[in-house]
Amino acid sequence: MMTLKAIPGGEGVPPTPDWSQTFVDEIDLAFAHEEWTAVINEMSGRGILSIANGHAIKRLVEFRVQYERSARQLAEQGSIVKAKRTGVAQINPVWTVMKQADEAVRTLEAELGLAPVRRSKAMKIEKKTKVARAADAFLKPVAG
Repeated sequence: MMTLKAIPGGEGVPPTPDWSQTFVDEIDLAFAHEEWTAVINEMSGRGILSIANGHAIKRLVEFRVQYERSARQLAEQGSIVKAKRTGVAQINPVWTVMKQADEAVRTLEAELGLAPVRRSKAMKIEKKTKVARAADAFLKPVAG
């Protein structure tokens, strides 16, 4: 007979990462903390938070920080800059970083059920109680 053993990683709140190990800038640190809290509260409130989501949530926050950092740099520098060696106008490399961070954010939001399209699909599963019906007395399972 096979025995099933429970493994850790079920319901619960993942521990908050030490953002100072990832970010140095005070703006990035504050933004990471705010985003982590917002995602944890959102998922917890909808009953879809699990300790096992911790790594995906951490990556989501990291990419959100990267996106915001790139957006700040792009606002300062503009989307077109001169190449350092040639002086020829080119698309700011920060634009590419921002686009890639945006793609990663959208993918992770979808996986975690945070994207608007996915919100209705990522819901806590409610166990329904079986309602007795009159037909149940007449329809018995057939032993096979």
